[in-house]
Amino acid sequence: MNRRSLIRTAGIAGVTAAALGTAGTPAQAEPAVDVTGATTPQEFGAVADGVADDTAAIQAAIDSQQGKANKIVYFPPGTYRTTRTVVIPDRSGAFNRILLVGAGTMGLRTSIIAPDFDGTAIFLRAPLAAVRGLCFVALKSLTKTVGLHIARDPQAENPGTDDMDATITECTFIEFHTAVKQVGRGLVFTNNLVAVGDVGLDISWPTAGVDGDNVHVLPYGMRKWLIEGNHFHSMGVAVTTTGADAHHFRGAVISNNVLDIGKRLFVGGIVNSTFAGNVVENGNLGAVVSISSGGTNLTFTGNVLGGAQPSGGARPLHAIEFRPEVDAHNITITGNSFNWILGSPVYFGAAATEVTVSSNSFDNWNLDAEERWGAIRINGDAAGLSVIGNLFGANPVTGAPPVRVIGELSGSTLIGNSFVNTAGVLYAGAVGDRNYVDRRSAGANQHELTAVKNGALVVRATGAPGVGADAFGSFVAASEQDTGAGPGVKGGVRVVPANDTGAAAVELLCSTNNSNGVAAMRVDINGLIPTADNARDVGSEQNRVRTVHAHNLRLAPVAAADLPKPAAGAIVMVNDPATGTATLAVSDGKRWHRMTPGAPIK
Repeated sequence: MNRRSLIRTAGIAGVTAAALGTAGTPAQAEPAVDVTGATTPQEFGAVADGVADDTAAIQAAIDSQQGKANKIVYFPPGTYRTTRTVVIPDRSGAFNRILLVGAGTMGLRTSIIAPDFDGTAIFLRAPLAAVRGLCFVALKSLTKTVGLHIARDPQAENPGTDDMDATITECTFIEFHTAVKQVGRGLVFTNNLVAVGDVGLDISWPTAGVDGDNVHVLPYGMRKWLIEGNHFHSMGVAVTTTGADAHHFRGAVISNNVLDIGKRLFVGGIVNSTFAGNVVENGNLGAVVSISSGGTNLTFTGNVLGGAQPSGGARPLHAIEFRPEVDAHNITITGNSFNWILGSPVYFGAAATEVTVSSNSFDNWNLDAEERWGAIRINGDAAGLSVIGNLFGANPVTGAPPVRVIGELSGSTLIGNSFVNTAGVLYAGAVGDRNYVDRRSAGANQHELTAVKNGALVVRATGAPGVGADAFGSFVAASEQDTGAGPGVKGGVRVVPANDTGAAAVELLCSTNNSNGVAAMRVDINGLIPTADNARDVGSEQNRVRTVHAHNLRLAPVAAADLPKPAAGAIVMVNDPATGTATLAVSDGKRWHRMTPGAPIK
């Protein structure tokens, strides 16, 4: 017996137990909500034994709610066999807030709707209606079944087909082609079990009868969706948006859902929404989440998306996929776990802009072992891509990087990622300007600036820095050792304001040999300036400067009384008290000797 048969058999067992319980004893199960004053189908002749046709009795109980302040139809435990669609009519708001409630769906004594025909079990046309605690079980042999079809009647008086705001909670749907089909704005779909079917939730926009203007019409009209805490089991697609207007689907919170032995969590158009805390095991057939239109302002966080363990089961090609026709923009993918993926866990079928991928774990990806797949693949240009702090498991293609951009990368940052390969973190078809990429080599991290010819890393100072302040940025090498090099700055480069105009000077820093202090050689608009007289040399005894090319070389004269200690080969310009003019003096290491200038040059 396979799992689909097991699920269905368990459902039928519940049906049988419920039927036996209602045949000879009063119902003992507690309803899902307070049903004081509720109407029951039994009041209109329902038997709920799974054999009798209870369609007319259910319809009569619903119709009887017209004009009532509290519109509640309670289904005591049992199996309600129906042979045609039960309709909750759209009568100019008269059926607003009608509630269909059962005794729960997970125990043996449940309230079960069992359609015995190939169609829709309940057509819910009234806005603001709710269904709670009912179990819908279809025959496996039927192929066009729909558990709940939620849509207003465009032929009704003032239909306002865009406004629905239905609530479906704590219900079970087994073996339906489509569990719930919603047309119009607003849905709460929480804590439901949807098992052994093709589509869990199908959402679309009405093609006629839309009322109002401004926020009630597209693009903003197709909003308000809370899809949370549901269990989808052995499903083709848990949630899908369909129709020509699917790209307007927005304002959706799809969170904390579990899809096991299923195929896909979401397929369709979506914008301005979030996927959070969903867990998908054994996903297959393409991507777990496939965005086919829209694709802007989306957040994916805290999800666990992937396929089966090595012992068996299915695996998806991608975890999150943006189809080629999507304009992917302003996407945040953070704190997710991706595992057992055949291709790229995060896949963009075309160019992408302003995408942040951070703090995710990528494990067992590219199981197809094809060079084209990266943990993140963008099939076009990437601008404003931020890949930060991710953990990339090994790529089966030896040495291949985890991020693959087929087009040009520009204005992007890739830092702080952990990965195992020899080619760095990035492959790009072309590297444009304004990128910052780090990569790991043997030893310490190396930071790599990628830019077009003449590109530069620009540090912008804010505020009004004072003269000498470390306000334009520094690069220093420091030590924290207690011994050896000792603590403190050892060297580097510092850029500081040189005067009140904001002109900058560059200081080359180096710690001294004896005190571990830091001295600076300054370069500014005036030239190379040492920190103290006679404290810096150009060249050394071991490495000498062979040729100095200079124009208009000028030596500053000193007084005879200020001549330094003689050093062999030293030259100085000295004010000669004997002649009253400046002259050159050279030292033999013991004393200074005057070099009398020759005749003037005519």
